[in-house]
Amino acid sequence: MPQSSNRLIGIDVAYTVALIGCVIYGFTFTIGDLVLSSLTHTKFGFILDCFPALFFFLNGFTVTLTMRDRRISSRKLLSYSGKRGSVLLVTGLIFCAIWPMNLLLASGLMIMITPFVAQWNNILIRVIMLLSVVFGIAMLYLDVPTSAIYMVPSLEGGEIYNGMGFLLFNGYFSPLPWMIFFFAGLIFGRSEIRPKGWLPPSSIIGFVMIIASYWINKFVQILDTDALLLRRFDIRIFNVRLLFPAFCVYGVGVCLIAMNGFIYFFRNLTNTVFLRFIQTISSMKYSVILFYTIIGTVTVLATNIEFFSKPVSLTLYVLVSTGLTFYLPFLWRKKVSEKGPMEFIIKRISGSAKK
Repeated sequence: MPQSSNRLIGIDVAYTVALIGCVIYGFTFTIGDLVLSSLTHTKFGFILDCFPALFFFLNGFTVTLTMRDRRISSRKLLSYSGKRGSVLLVTGLIFCAIWPMNLLLASGLMIMITPFVAQWNNILIRVIMLLSVVFGIAMLYLDVPTSAIYMVPSLEGGEIYNGMGFLLFNGYFSPLPWMIFFFAGLIFGRSEIRPKGWLPPSSIIGFVMIIASYWINKFVQILDTDALLLRRFDIRIFNVRLLFPAFCVYGVGVCLIAMNGFIYFFRNLTNTVFLRFIQTISSMKYSVILFYTIIGTVTVLATNIEFFSKPVSLTLYVLVSTGLTFYLPFLWRKKVSEKGPMEFIIKRISGSAKK
C-alpha cells in the first residue's frame, strides 16, 4: 500500500486502537447484557468508554483536517459530508433495534451535522459543547428514561420525556455524550497537529483535565442525592452516569494525550506489515463497523443467547468474533475490492470530496 510522505501514521494507529476497543466492548456488553444484564447506563467505564470517545474524537479531527486541504472545495466537501452521514445513518438504523451499540448510527448523525458546524469558530463550538453537557445533565435529572436498547417511545398522558429519551439516550451510542468528543476533535484538528516532543502543551492540558475530572465528579456528587445509591465498587472517579460531566472532561483529556502520543511515537514507523494492517483498518473503518454489526446481529438472531451466560463462553465468543471482524476487511480486499463495502456505497452515493 503506498504511503504518502505527508501522511500522519498516528491517525491510522489511533483509529485501529479505537476500533479494536469498540468492537471488543460491543461484543462483550451487548451479548453479555442479553444474558447477564451487564450493560447499564448507570456508569461509564474507566478504560473501555475511552475507545468510543477516541473514535468520535477522530471523526471530528479528520473532518477538520480534510477541510484544511486547499485542493478541496469547501462547498463540495460539505455536500459530501452530508450525503456520507446520511448513508451511515440509514445503515445504522437498519440494525439499531437489534444491535444497540451502533457506531454507524452515531457516526452518521455527527457527520450529517458537519456542514452546519465545521465552519463555526472555536468559541462557538466550545459553547455548544458546554450547552450539550448542561442539556444532558438536565434531561437525566428530569428522569428522562434511558435504555440500553432502542425502544418505541411512549407519549402516554402527554408526557414528552419518553420521546426525548428515545431520541437522545436510547441505545448506547445515541448522540449524548458522544457528540462532545466529536466537537472536541473538530477543535483539535485546527491546532498544530504535529507535536514537538513527547509532551506538548495540549497533552499537559489533557493531564490537567483528567485530574480535574475527579474533583468535578466529587463536586457534582454533593449536589446529587441519587449518586450514593448508584455507586459501584470500581474506582470512584466518574462511575455514575448521572454525573457525566466528569466523564466528558476526562475523555477529552485522554483523547488529547492519546492523539499526541500516537502522532509523535509513530511518526517514523517503517514496518511494512504493521503499516499495511493499520492503514487497511483505518481506510475501511466503516466496513469494519459494518462487519462487526452484522456478526453481532446474526449472533442474536441465529443462536441460543443463553449459551453466552457462562463467562468462559462469552470470552471465547468475543475473541473469535473480534478476530473475524478484523479478518474480513483483508479477505474483502483480497477477494472483492480494494475499497470496503461501506466505503464503496458511500463513494457511489456521495461522490467524492475532491473537485
